Amino acid sequence: MAKTANLSSRQVEIGVFAYEGCSAWITAGVLELFAIANTAIGSVSTQVGTPPGFRFHAIARTSRSVRGSHGVRFSVDRPRRRYDAIIVPPLWGDSRREVLGRLGRLGRECQMLQQLACCASIMAGTCTGTTLLAKASLLDGHRATTCWWMIDWFRREFPNVILTGDKLVVSDGARWTAGAGAAYLHLGLGLVGHFCGERVLAATARLMLIERRRGSQSPFIEAGLAGRDIADAKVARMARFLERNAGNALTIGEVCRDMNLSVRSMTRRFHASLGVSPLSYLQSLRITRAKRLLEQTAVSFEQVVADCGYEDVSSFRKLFSRQVGMTPREFRARFGTAPGRSS
Repeated sequence: MAKTANLSSRQVEIGVFAYEGCSAWITAGVLELFAIANTAIGSVSTQVGTPPGFRFHAIARTSRSVRGSHGVRFSVDRPRRRYDAIIVPPLWGDSRREVLGRLGRLGRECQMLQQLACCASIMAGTCTGTTLLAKASLLDGHRATTCWWMIDWFRREFPNVILTGDKLVVSDGARWTAGAGAAYLHLGLGLVGHFCGERVLAATARLMLIERRRGSQSPFIEAGLAGRDIADAKVARMARFLERNAGNALTIGEVCRDMNLSVRSMTRRFHASLGVSPLSYLQSLRITRAKRLLEQTAVSFEQVVADCGYEDVSSFRKLFSRQVGMTPREFRARFGTAPGRSS
């Protein structure tokens, strides 16, 4: 957690950057999170007095109201001279293709973000909103995260960003980013703690019934979705084959031979297209398969391992824990919907 900012008794200025097609859910959710934080401040007393409150509003490139997703409109205020933090909510879309198409039409919004960065102590983005910050070159040289289903594209498109896509929230100096969906709640709480301290953060989390232990979006990441927008035909063919056969005992060497390509050549092409090796891609597919089995069935972990094309139970348990951030037993206890056995 970052140190509490020294704000004396003045209000913390928060701007939420609204734009056409932004997620209505998250844009409104960010605004209301700071309203709830103000309520929490009223219930917290400290030895040094009352923490500063938040003043927050939506801002936009235009002075007119902005239509977010599903026709929801947001009233916007004229940007102020100074902000403690500006937060960019995500762009709504039913698919990555749709999101990328809309992103390409937001050039003027990215220009405005560059201007706003000059008057904000912190620039923050959540879910696909992080792509607007990156497109505006505001994340260059910074550690950042993004929504999990954009990770491979983001890494290729913005090589100057130090991407840590497994993280739920990343704060790197004046740049804060959050992963997919509800990760915005954790980013917002982080900002509450940064400006008002741990006690206000904890009180806000309690009011919102937010569990604060999560530090990773890895348990929610599903492999395979990225393989549908691959320009390299050989890589796309292999990715589809691995998705269909992840539960079978196979090796990357065998698949490459069947495709008349060397492992070295395919590894190079995989890295260029997806940012990972074929083996890492296959392992991710198997982890996704294992998570579904642990969630939806009560079969033993030994059977899960066999159904994922592995033989070595201990090796797969270590791989699962490393990629997901929790053991199979912990994952089943937390997400399982069927009575499970010991993992």
